[in-house]
Amino acid sequence: MKSRIKLTITYIIPFVLLLVSGFQLFLQPTFLNTNDTSTMEALLDGTAREPISGFYFQGGAISQMLLTEKILKEIEDPSLPNDSQPEEIKNRLGRVLLGQRLQIFFYVFLAVLSLTSFLSLYFRAFFYAFLNRILYFFGFIHGLFSMPNIALAGASSGRTEDLLWVIPSLFLAFAWIIGMVYLMFTIGKLFSKEDADRFHSLKNLREDESEFRSESNRNHSFATALLHFLGIVALGTLIGNIVYIPLFVLQKNYSEPFGILIAGAVIAVSAFYIRNYLKFGKSPELSTYQNLALGISYLQVRFIRIALMILLVLVLVVVFILFLFNLLTINFGILESLFPSIDSRQNL
Repeated sequence: MKSRIKLTITYIIPFVLLLVSGFQLFLQPTFLNTNDTSTMEALLDGTAREPISGFYFQGGAISQMLLTEKILKEIEDPSLPNDSQPEEIKNRLGRVLLGQRLQIFFYVFLAVLSLTSFLSLYFRAFFYAFLNRILYFFGFIHGLFSMPNIALAGASSGRTEDLLWVIPSLFLAFAWIIGMVYLMFTIGKLFSKEDADRFHSLKNLREDESEFRSESNRNHSFATALLHFLGIVALGTLIGNIVYIPLFVLQKNYSEPFGILIAGAVIAVSAFYIRNYLKFGKSPELSTYQNLALGISYLQVRFIRIALMILLVLVLVVVFILFLFNLLTINFGILESLFPSIDSRQNL
């Protein structure tokens, strides 16, 4: 009975986060405090009546991005005089627009992740635990950031009757956070390996390939490794001059066609990988569309793992650079104490 309730909860959570993503993209709830005159929100109601404090719905991230693009386009109108195009405002709006696009990308990613997490869980694919852990992590982050907003909205209203919804909302957010942490650690025990084994041949195939590579690498000599290194350098130079530099020029001068080209390339590569996933890992117990859904879900698993690997490499590089800089600073300090004639600040 307990496991059945837990399974039902894990089925519901992806749709809750999918609903949250949809609200953030298209319709965002906003708390309006008419007592706060510094925000001037009460004066921007657009009606003759005075608004009252409370929660209202406004356009989501997509409508806000479209509004920012419209304002930026009007500011950059070539018919306007140069004095009417302040660079500081344009740069600030450009940063706001970039942040809004990243926000839209995140919520679209969260919506897709919610669907693929549910599909992997419902069809009991072997990677269901990984996808759902990532989903619960984002749910944990969302709940963690929602608690200060709820408390701030209740405190800024200045009305005691608002405690009727503030306290239950805070309790619900706290329970949500605890639930996300609990599920992150226990989702892998929901099914046994025998019950969740669909697409498991892809995992076995990857392990077999790694064993083959490790076995073949033992027979490589130093000359073979050197030839591989020189080949990689030559191929990298060739690709850099033939592919990367033209792509950089295209991105710099033709941003929109470049974006369409990149999107088309990503879709084509994704379709190629999904086709291979279905070729090697499809389950005979599922229909064609169900296998296709699991193939798309596994593609997202691969994307997330690659993104996590890139993030880990970037963190290690930043930590290594900071370590070298601090070590260099300490060395200059030691040399300056031993030899007062050395000015470390000039050398740095």
